Amino acid sequence: MPHATLRKFGYPESLIKSYQYWHLLLRPGQPTLGAMILICKESVHHYSQISEAAADEQKQIIADIEKVLSHRFEYSKINYLMLMMVDPAVHFHVIPRYEFPVEFCDKEFSDSQWPKPPSLGDDLALEPIYRDELLKTLKSDFSAVILAPQSGGANKPFGRMYTSGCFDIFHQGHLNILKKTKELCDYLIVGVSTDELIIQSKGRPPIIPFEERISILEANRYVDEVIPQVDKNKQAVVDQYKIDAISVGSDWKGKYPPVTCEMVYFDYTPNVSSTVLKQKLNLTPKN
Repeated sequence: MPHATLRKFGYPESLIKSYQYWHLLLRPGQPTLGAMILICKESVHHYSQISEAAADEQKQIIADIEKVLSHRFEYSKINYLMLMMVDPAVHFHVIPRYEFPVEFCDKEFSDSQWPKPPSLGDDLALEPIYRDELLKTLKSDFSAVILAPQSGGANKPFGRMYTSGCFDIFHQGHLNILKKTKELCDYLIVGVSTDELIIQSKGRPPIIPFEERISILEANRYVDEVIPQVDKNKQAVVDQYKIDAISVGSDWKGKYPPVTCEMVYFDYTPNVSSTVLKQKLNLTPKN
């Protein structure tokens, strides 16, 4: 995974959607409204080296991008720029182009270079409130184009469920919660806490770095989508990803932040604990 390139473009905070072989990010600098970065997860430095599966998936992602941006902003054209001089990981700058000003949150944004080629040095300099709303809007829009049922099928009570955690030293207890949750839904989204959130909440960094923890969850057969958990705002996840229910350990009964979806509580697997495992491995001090 191209860590340096991802971090340069604001990952994980800027993540719109993580596909199997690609990350789609909101571009930090916005030469036009809705500019994005598409980064291949494979460790290759030449476009010809990406796998056939990654190439096939890219076609679907391009269709998703054009569907979302057409619906949201009615772009005139889209420029896909592959620039790998400074950042060698395979990635594209996705720049929607606008012949006329586009409105977002009651404010107009213009494509100053139309109809000339885009200038990546240009930046709309979005105020934080507009940038945050743009990211939330695109996350929600891309979630809506997922080819998964929006409500439970004949044999499952829920369409989309969410669970989250640090997953620092993945163990049988984590696997059991994922398996049980997937049995209840058509589409399972898992939030993985970033290193920064773990430091903020626990006062220490995780044993396993974020990029490795999230890759473990992405490879799990019970998980349909993995997203970074950058804060504890669960209602925002419910709203952005159209979540029908959240699963969590039974010790959270009466303690979990209020949300508008249903809650499902599972008993933890006996004798399995990340904290105990770390102490056995002498990775954390005993209390």
